[in-house]
Amino acid sequence: MSELTRGQEATIHHVSHPRDDMQIQLNALGFDPGETIKLLMKAPLGNPLQVKVGATLIAIHTDDAQHVHLCDGDCEGHDE
Repeated sequence: MSELTRGQEATIHHVSHPRDDMQIQLNALGFDPGETIKLLMKAPLGNPLQVKVGATLIAIHTDDAQHVHLCDGDCEGHDE
């Protein structure tokens, strides 16, 4: 997700955070497979990222963002 450029949209393929508490929090915030995500801003040093997931604005640390796996367009057929 941190590789997105400002204003770029992508589709969430899956979320696989190694910490159960963060996995639950990301799911609760709407980081669901098939949901559209848009990068709005990156802080000057790259941390945090401001993203829009569905209709929700979220600031996420790049260490956590790396566990949100994206795909372009249709997610079918992509490996996890």
